[in-house]
Amino acid sequence: MYVEPGIHIAGQVVTSFQLLITGALLLCAAAILMSFRRDLKATLRQSAVTDRLAEDLARIASALERIANQPADASIREAARRSAAKMGTPVEPVPEVEPASEEAHRVAYSIFGR
Repeated sequence: MYVEPGIHIAGQVVTSFQLLITGALLLCAAAILMSFRRDLKATLRQSAVTDRLAEDLARIASALERIANQPADASIREAARRSAAKMGTPVEPVPEVEPASEEAHRVAYSIFGR
């Protein structure tokens, strides 16, 4: 019994390689059409929620900057004292601020205090 190397479709012999190539081309065409159709635009409209979110993020960012700059502030203050002492100008003493206790910073309903 002789096996023909393909499938008969509408009187034509189609091989498996031809079917594979046709399927790949159809998948590529579908991917290209879907990529043209997809809208990748995201618009952010101004609303009360986005304004509140921006304010909260700004508050968090400024608090983080204050925390990050504490050692730098201390070193700048010490360098200013040394340079003023070398020049002979009087330096007014700046009281060192001790860190507050944890309970002094407790805020009800804070996202960090839960």
